[in-house]
Amino acid sequence: MSETAQAIRLWTRDLGSCLHATLATVLLRDGHDPVTVLGAPWEFRRSPGSWTSEEYYFFAEPDSLAKRLALFHPFESTWHRSGEGGLDELRHALAEGVLPIAAVDNYWLPFRPAFHDVHAAHLLVVYDITDTEVFVSDAQPPAFQGAIPIADFLASWGSLNPADDADVFFSASPSGRRWLRALMRGPVPEPGLDWLGHVIRDNLARYRPGSAGDTQTGVAGLRRYLDELYALTPGPDAAEALSELYVISWNIQAQAGLHAEFLRREGTRWGIRELAEAAAGVDAVAHGWTGVRMTGAHARVWGRHRYDELRAHGAELVRRLEVALDRLELAADAVSRRT
Repeated sequence: MSETAQAIRLWTRDLGSCLHATLATVLLRDGHDPVTVLGAPWEFRRSPGSWTSEEYYFFAEPDSLAKRLALFHPFESTWHRSGEGGLDELRHALAEGVLPIAAVDNYWLPFRPAFHDVHAAHLLVVYDITDTEVFVSDAQPPAFQGAIPIADFLASWGSLNPADDADVFFSASPSGRRWLRALMRGPVPEPGLDWLGHVIRDNLARYRPGSAGDTQTGVAGLRRYLDELYALTPGPDAAEALSELYVISWNIQAQAGLHAEFLRREGTRWGIRELAEAAAGVDAVAHGWTGVRMTGAHARVWGRHRYDELRAHGAELVRRLEVALDRLELAADAVSRRT
């Protein structure tokens, strides 16, 4: 097996999706820590109507997905769409030292529980290609790393991913032989206390007060979004809105969980108690998203339109967010005192 294949590592977190997992694989292969790169930023951003029904959706301007997920590092990505010579393009990327991240449909992947059962958009890393097999790395449970027949990979990579009642959230989004090229372009910052203080202050500035305009951001944007959800009435528009909620909040939740891990580790590293307390606050926000997501999902799939429950979970999420931001303010002050 190639040197590239030997360097591949599986990485995932309980709250994470294939988006963070595949980017982490790329970062680890190139000697970068995913918790530092992907865990430093924390924000809420939503652009109404911009979402797509894919597990890996995260609101970012075109070809700025990795940059948005790694605001404090020169991590960049571009989407590509391969034609009939698609495997040759992936082989060329591998020869250049790039790990392609392929958009696939779980229905055609022999190692996924959805194999020949459920259509759903997903990401995985390609790390080697032979004449008969494609070697893929997929850290999302059940974790898999190894070879699958070329025919199965091509079916998954080129799938139309038709609408599937068994997964109304991540189907109806063609794979289209798309793949993501992600690379660190430039020197990474020294993760000292000055840098850490800048990270915390920058995150706070994006949350407070935030905007409730066309692009909803921060506390104000989250409140506006939740108010829109509370006002829903059963029907097609509500179904669409609840599907969006489930999709977009997964990686918002994942980012919060990863940011909590980042703060917790920095607190241990520097011996700053306020960082650990801020980490607990952000972790509570991450788990607060679960009630909002699952209540919305139940309403979407089973028609349980209990918007009083959604309002209760949303109010608790906002309360936890306000507590976390207050703790981050204290953490930022404590870091400043140490510099």
